[in-house]
Amino acid sequence: MVSITAEMVAAAEAEVTEAERVRAAAEEALMESPNSTLKAQELAAALRRVAQGRTNARELREEREWQVSAERAAATREELEKAAGKEITAAGRALKSAREELESAAVAAQAGLVALMQAAEAHDALVQQHAESLAGMGLDVGGDSGGASSFQGWTVKARGTAYRTAGSGSVLACVAHRVAEARLEYPSVMVGMLEYNMGRVVPEEREDGLFGKLPAPGRRVFPEVPRLRVGG
Repeated sequence: MVSITAEMVAAAEAEVTEAERVRAAAEEALMESPNSTLKAQELAAALRRVAQGRTNARELREEREWQVSAERAAATREELEKAAGKEITAAGRALKSAREELESAAVAAQAGLVALMQAAEAHDALVQQHAESLAGMGLDVGGDSGGASSFQGWTVKARGTAYRTAGSGSVLACVAHRVAEARLEYPSVMVGMLEYNMGRVVPEEREDGLFGKLPAPGRRVFPEVPRLRVGG
């Protein structure tokens, strides 16, 4: 049995690429001279070469995969690990570095989220302080300035500008939701949990518009979700 090497498979696939290039050139030539019998024959020949090349490359790749599988099945665990020595070493180095980077990013994210919640706590404390003070002076939020409390928290109006307590947990959920929505592939259970079960800040539902002008997180682009075909 002839041993099929990775180089032989690569060469066959390179031939397919070249045949595709020739086929594309033949198509362009026929479009320029649509009545040319010679151009039509050249395109037909190019299409045959592409089809044959794809078949050859597929058969070689399948044979190569079969041979590799057979060799692996006959080898001992020690032999397999020895043959994969370079890959194992490279994997260990790369993954160690990647894990260190991930853990460093997690440390930075934790610190950032703690700072976020501390800022929310300070913000809410000030809103409550000034709301109590203004309400104590007889000013409610029915006018241009004043303070009040409700089941949603404390609210202050200062010359027409509104401020409302947010809750550090809601702020945390809001930021996590924004990032999850931008970075996770749709549909995502995590995005749904953060959106509907965590009491996150929703700017359009707030009089003060908190977080309404935050820049969008860097969005990860995924392949377009295939549309469902209805009918035949």
